[in-house]
Amino acid sequence: MTSGHPAWALPPVTPLAALEPLGEQIATNNGQSSEVARLGGSGSGAALLFKRYKSPLDHADALRLDRLVAFGRSKAPAGRPAREVLLSRTSWPVARVTSRTSATIGCIIPMAPQAFRAPDGKFREIDTLARPDEWLARRGTHLGSGERITACRSLVGIAAALEQRRLVYSDWNYANVFWTPTDYSVYLIDMDSCAEDRGHDIHQTGWEDPLAPQGMPADLYTDRYRVALLAARCLTGSRAPAEVLHALGDPPLGVPRVATELLLDMLWADDRKTRPRSSVLLAALHDGPVVRFTVARLPLPARPAARRGDTAAPRSSAVTRPAGSGRPVKPAVPPHPPAPPPPDTESSAAALVALLVAVAVIALVLLLVV
Repeated sequence: MTSGHPAWALPPVTPLAALEPLGEQIATNNGQSSEVARLGGSGSGAALLFKRYKSPLDHADALRLDRLVAFGRSKAPAGRPAREVLLSRTSWPVARVTSRTSATIGCIIPMAPQAFRAPDGKFREIDTLARPDEWLARRGTHLGSGERITACRSLVGIAAALEQRRLVYSDWNYANVFWTPTDYSVYLIDMDSCAEDRGHDIHQTGWEDPLAPQGMPADLYTDRYRVALLAARCLTGSRAPAEVLHALGDPPLGVPRVATELLLDMLWADDRKTRPRSSVLLAALHDGPVVRFTVARLPLPARPAARRGDTAAPRSSAVTRPAGSGRPVKPAVPPHPPAPPPPDTESSAAALVALLVAVAVIALVLLLVV
């Protein structure tokens, strides 16, 4: 969606009554929203959605949303490159929606383009790319490092545009990013939660910033960590953080080494404020000139053990039936029979004394008889 799109004909603050009746409801109780519905007769000529919040925004949050809407509607040269990226590749908010009492109850956002839908009608979440090539091939999707790099460039390009405007997104995760096999570009949703410099720390389990104290608001350094984790998972096809870190140390063919080093800096710096900018990572993914400063890192965690069923051998037991075997396999015979126990020297000496005594007694009896 561009700045000249018919959707911008809607007022920046639109009462819900002007949008009714709403169209099809496509989601309920999802994340920060209680309802997402298509707009009916809005006359905008666009595929727009009404996103209703679970509770009305306070005054400060309403002003924050107004600034996001105003940035999307601006025609000023300043910020144009970032604006074009965000309008074309994210669900940037079009308008704030108010109730009859002027409370902010939601916003209007564009629907993700059809190119990001799979044949079953569902959106392709980027979760799919965080899988090994072999796993994807068994399901009919064939990816190489080139396709993964292209998707990561698109993802990091959005992050760089946000960071240029000092906007914090926070909720980087699999479900909020869609991808298309047409050109391996990505599309980011839920942009109405963006905040300047600091915002609510919205995240799913497994996406926590390891260097941020609990309860700390999300900031630009939080975003750098989560963007790097999402990009690294998609680039390597690994998911567990420890697996990702070690996979970056031995990157796939065609992945620029400087890009993986920057990802390690963003993920494992010992000081969160030394994490490199997303724009630097973007330049590295394009294999362009990069000025990289030395970043002290934490020691890497131990490399995870191989997953059972992938490379590990089956467990041994008294009788084992390997796959494809029609009969039991006996346990292996020890290479040498067990050695006999050492002789008991004390018992042997006692037996010898008893024998000598018995012989002496017999001899004495014989002499008496004679």
